[in-house]
Amino acid sequence: MAIQSVIAVGFIALSACTAALVRSLRFPGRLGWIVANALVMLGGVLMLWLAPDWAGWLTATFFILLVALPLALLRRSMLAAQRGQWKRAARLREWAAFFHPSPWTRLMGGHGPTEYAAALTQIESSGSRKQSALARLLLAHERRDWNRLLTLARDGHVPFTDAKPREIRALGELGRLDEMVQTYQKAARRLPLGSRRECMLFVLAFTGRVERVQPLLDRPSFAIDDDSKTYWMGVARLRRDIHDEAARNMLRRLTETSTPDGVRRSAAQQLQQADRETRLSISLTEESARAIDAIRPIDGRRWPDELQQWVKRTRKARLRAAMLSVLLFMIWTALRSYFGW
Repeated sequence: MAIQSVIAVGFIALSACTAALVRSLRFPGRLGWIVANALVMLGGVLMLWLAPDWAGWLTATFFILLVALPLALLRRSMLAAQRGQWKRAARLREWAAFFHPSPWTRLMGGHGPTEYAAALTQIESSGSRKQSALARLLLAHERRDWNRLLTLARDGHVPFTDAKPREIRALGELGRLDEMVQTYQKAARRLPLGSRRECMLFVLAFTGRVERVQPLLDRPSFAIDDDSKTYWMGVARLRRDIHDEAARNMLRRLTETSTPDGVRRSAAQQLQQADRETRLSISLTEESARAIDAIRPIDGRRWPDELQQWVKRTRKARLRAAMLSVLLFMIWTALRSYFGW
């Protein structure tokens, strides 16, 4: 029975830490995850009281079903969507919504680009203020409306990690390359590892660094579909040389055969822009050129930097979680003394 109590208290403390961390982050649907962790804590306390012989296993089951499993399903759904596997992504997200039935999770369970845009439109009209702001940003991105995307990314109503990558891409698409490089320089250290890689790709592709784009796309950790890889290689080659017929053929083929609608629209925009320009020059200041040359691939050796950033970013959340854990331990000790567990 003692080991069961220890396991139960451990998962209660883990849920408390997770809830505190989620509370410190700004993203749509965070309230649902706070509630899920609160339910795990409440269930753990009740199991310590009502079923102490099974409290540990039951509390662990609550945590897996309400927190760990939905998070894993959502992560796999996002990866499938990035690869253009829309049916698989929708199926995984439906299972995630079954275990974590929050409004945001349910609404984002579309079966493809069309349903995805429809879900965003519904969120924009019926969601909370923060959810609507993010939905507007994602809709502008899906429609490839770069001027609107840039405006929405800069208005301050969307979480930093969602806004900055899209701001950097919009600046690149609009040809404002010095601004793009400066924005990346200021934001890079504050971005999660995956978003930083994505922004690095934007900067290198829009400035025509073909020899550096290809190794980045070939990395196993870069989880995007083949059409998107072809698109970015085509963009990099076309930005380096507007008369590159191979790049034009790559983009032209995407406009005819690409499965993701966004890639098809982006390729068409690039070709239209190339047709309008007789010479697409990459005009960069010396400072921006040096900054691009200083960009280095992100690999496992950067993990200590990521860890330091995480430690700084979550200091207050970890302190609150520690205080809450101490409080829960005191309550558990008092209940154990009173009921004789």
